Amino acid sequence: MSSNSVLTYLLSLIGIIPINQHQLQLQQQQQKQQEQKLLSSSAADKEEKCQLISSSAFVLQEEQDDQMEIQDWLSRLSKIALCQILTTTIADYPQVADGIYIRHYEKNYRKKKRITPNIEIEKLKSIQTKSRSIAHELDNQRPSEQFGRASETADALQQMVRSLHVQSDQSFLTLFGLIIIAQESLLAPSEVRQHIFYHAKFGRTLILEISSVLKNFNYNNGGSDQYWNSFMNTSWLCDLQEICSRLSRYDITWEYRKEYSDVAIMAERYYHHR
Repeated sequence: MSSNSVLTYLLSLIGIIPINQHQLQLQQQQQKQQEQKLLSSSAADKEEKCQLISSSAFVLQEEQDDQMEIQDWLSRLSKIALCQILTTTIADYPQVADGIYIRHYEKNYRKKKRITPNIEIEKLKSIQTKSRSIAHELDNQRPSEQFGRASETADALQQMVRSLHVQSDQSFLTLFGLIIIAQESLLAPSEVRQHIFYHAKFGRTLILEISSVLKNFNYNNGGSDQYWNSFMNTSWLCDLQEICSRLSRYDITWEYRKEYSDVAIMAERYYHHR
């Protein structure tokens, strides 16, 4: 089949050029001749053609003289016509599908997996930036103004803690996110801090959430085990122990105040036996 006939046929698939009866008969005759040639060809010849198409995977070689012409032709085809070419080729030569998968999808999957740690660290940075902004929103206000609006800060921090479980199913990310929120909250101005921990009892919320994460730790949810393993070797345990100690001093009347020390002990056991 000549290149003009191929072009006419493909364009007819998308309705740009109609097929008249003469063209249709010619195409049927040529198609029949082509099928006879394919049937009469040897197995070795078929394998050679399969390997040629599979190795190319629709990527044109630089040495082809008509590279630009073919690329220009393909660029002007509709998606329907291109899909027709692709599905027909894959039906005849399954190796093409394997080549496309390896060349595109598998490579993209590996690339996505490699950048996952960067995504996770960006999430933690975002948590730190947001919690710091909330905790220090009233820094430039008078003490009386800080005290009067401290409930707004407490509510915003409570909402951040609740959102951690909605945004992430990774125990590592939730644990480190809670530690960051606690650290930033403890650095809030005195009037704001007094309200957050003495009146709003935000320390209880934090410690119970951290306790829940440690008791139901899902290690397999993390997508970047190597990344989290390296992160776990940082000083997070010391940071958490200090947080538990400071929070307990703000909540001396709580009936379950022992939760603060229990969380520190639980975290230490997990840290050494993970």
